Amino acid sequence: MSERKVALITGGSRGIGRGIALELASEGYDIAFSYREYEEGAREAKALIEEKGVGCRYYQIAMENLEDVARMVDQAHEDLGRIDVMVCNAAKDRRFSILVATPEDMDFMTSTLYSAQMLCAGAAARHMVKDGIRGSILFITSVHGQMINTSDFAYGGMKAAVERSCKSLALELAPYHIRVNCIAPGAINTRNVDDDTLKYPYRDIVPLGRRGRVEDIAYTAAFLSSDKADYITGEIIRIDGALALPSIPEGWAQAYPLDKAFIQRGYEELQSGEVKSKHV
Repeated sequence: MSERKVALITGGSRGIGRGIALELASEGYDIAFSYREYEEGAREAKALIEEKGVGCRYYQIAMENLEDVARMVDQAHEDLGRIDVMVCNAAKDRRFSILVATPEDMDFMTSTLYSAQMLCAGAAARHMVKDGIRGSILFITSVHGQMINTSDFAYGGMKAAVERSCKSLALELAPYHIRVNCIAPGAINTRNVDDDTLKYPYRDIVPLGRRGRVEDIAYTAAFLSSDKADYITGEIIRIDGALALPSIPEGWAQAYPLDKAFIQRGYEELQSGEVKSKHV
């Protein structure tokens, strides 16, 4: 078995996944990551990771193809020799009204946002147990698993399901000293978009006065993966600048509780017979 620790991150070609991959590479981990279709981004991420003096492999996978998920984890283990950290990050969102939801919509959301996450965790845990590794499994969820939004009954529901499952997995895997935790990001600026171009003024909505940075998530992921977090398991750590605190921040109610335009679109689609999902 390789001496250097290995981290596998799903959805590592950009955004939060890339940030976590780079931070763990800085900590000396060899890195494996998956990407969906952005091969140029995957090549760029691999080059940045290897600049830090560690090894890197990447794999293309659509997470809704559930039969491929465990095979991808097994391949990473074969290529790099071990898995110490599994970061279940990849997600593909769709927003649609319950009035026009289809079986295909629901299958896609359930497969991508829940089933694939559990299958990744299970495949990684099997290798950790067999190899005697005191590992870490992280799920990247969302404040949408805890907050309520007009358009996110499926997305938010699946994120909440992952957080609930995390707690059971933490108990099941504790005898092997495999720790399982969630990171729930808030409004994270994953693509360096200026706040002034956005529909909602996050500097006014977020109590700490800014959107989150990819690094805010990556630093926490590195900590939870480290021996410094050896006594932390079954937890959901929200990184959101106090956006989702139980008391609603001043200004939130004016900005965003009820998306009337979304509701109207759902009604119009229902009336017109156009039962199809709106992808975002």
